[in-house]
Amino acid sequence: MVLGFSRALWAELVVDLSVYSLVRSLVRAAQYFSGVTRQWLFDNPKTVVLERRGDVVRYQRDLLEIAATFHVQPRLCAVRKPNQKGRVERAVRYLKERFFAARRIYGLEQGNEQLLEFIENVAMQRRHPVYTDRTVAEVFEQDEKPHLLSLPSVLPSTDQVLSVSADKTAFIRFDKNRYSVPPDCAHSTLTLVASDTRVSLVAGDRVVAEHPRCWGRNQPVEHPSHRAQILEQKCAARDGKGRDRLCEQVPRFAELLQRWADAGHNMGSLVARTLKLLDLYGPVVLGQAVNELIDRGGSDYGALSLLCDKHCAGRSIPLALEFCAHVNDREVIDPDLGGYNE
Repeated sequence: MVLGFSRALWAELVVDLSVYSLVRSLVRAAQYFSGVTRQWLFDNPKTVVLERRGDVVRYQRDLLEIAATFHVQPRLCAVRKPNQKGRVERAVRYLKERFFAARRIYGLEQGNEQLLEFIENVAMQRRHPVYTDRTVAEVFEQDEKPHLLSLPSVLPSTDQVLSVSADKTAFIRFDKNRYSVPPDCAHSTLTLVASDTRVSLVAGDRVVAEHPRCWGRNQPVEHPSHRAQILEQKCAARDGKGRDRLCEQVPRFAELLQRWADAGHNMGSLVARTLKLLDLYGPVVLGQAVNELIDRGGSDYGALSLLCDKHCAGRSIPLALEFCAHVNDREVIDPDLGGYNE
């Protein structure tokens, strides 16, 4: 966002270019400037314009709601008239050349911290292109900020709210990812409230689940307590996360899985048997065995078991013995087998 008179600018890094992301950024820009201008001049992307026929424009509904809350009039640049948005284009080029060039950004939080520091200490302190005896920050504070519209006492919410249905596996789908809910919420309709960092699921006036928002694709996001509740309620159920557990604790297990799949083996049986090796030998020994098996070009489960024995040579493996509640006496008395001969 660039203010036309003072050239004061604000920017942030985002991973989503939807209308919800635009609305969040507009509210954050208004907070940064401590006010809003009387007009917002936009280009013509789909995040702003749903339909345009000449001068007749149909804006995104969420954008109009935010503009109405701030009492701002949205306007559009003419089609193929880049001169109408020249100040924004120059600001973009300024950031590319002065901030992004030769800079490494490892994440949104770290990148936005550096970007805000650059804006305040460099961009706002540069000389104004017209009033060259003053900086951009001075022109903004003295001449433009007093004329900005004041913000409402309570800023509008920018969270995305929609109804979602939980399936029989106690998951909901949102933004091409799956988020878990408690098993008692399966087959029910919930209210999803999503920001750019959190996803909350609400049943009535009760928050039933909260997750960090995932920006990947086709990723399951599951809270461990939800899986534990399912296994507790269904005693005969198996933990279906064995494959994920192996891939997490054994770095190269995914390569072994791919070899099993290419060979057409029974994946469920092999994963279950490998889980037993993991429980018996631990992730370190199993990881060493998997590495050696892959390096040799093999994929046989029997060879994997032998390699675990090899890497475990000289180590003692304690075996956990669990007795049922009805077993009171652990002493085993050998019975007299003489009667079997008769």
